[in-house]
Amino acid sequence: MNNFFPLLKNCHREIKYYIFGFLFSAVFTAISFLSVINELFSKKITYIVILSSCLIQIVIHFLCFLDLNPSKKNQWNIVSLLFTLIILFIVLFGSIWIMWNLNHHTIIF
Repeated sequence: MNNFFPLLKNCHREIKYYIFGFLFSAVFTAISFLSVINELFSKKITYIVILSSCLIQIVIHFLCFLDLNPSKKNQWNIVSLLFTLIILFIVLFGSIWIMWNLNHHTIIF
């Protein structure tokens, strides 16, 4: 890998992760942007492209910028991330469920 990036040969490992994370994030952002602007695909496929590039970017940010890997020292960081995701899921879908029920049970005269 250092043959392709001679400027990164003497950099620290963290700097390499930051640069690769930035490059991959920029590429996936460009893929999403260009697929919408140029209307390359149908609507459904464009939604799938945007969603998949979003999920890939989330994983890249976790690995490169937040240093969340499955090592022993990051175990509590991963547990706190999972707890945050569970609370976010409950709040988001609970709010959607409440709004749907309010809309469903509202009687307009």
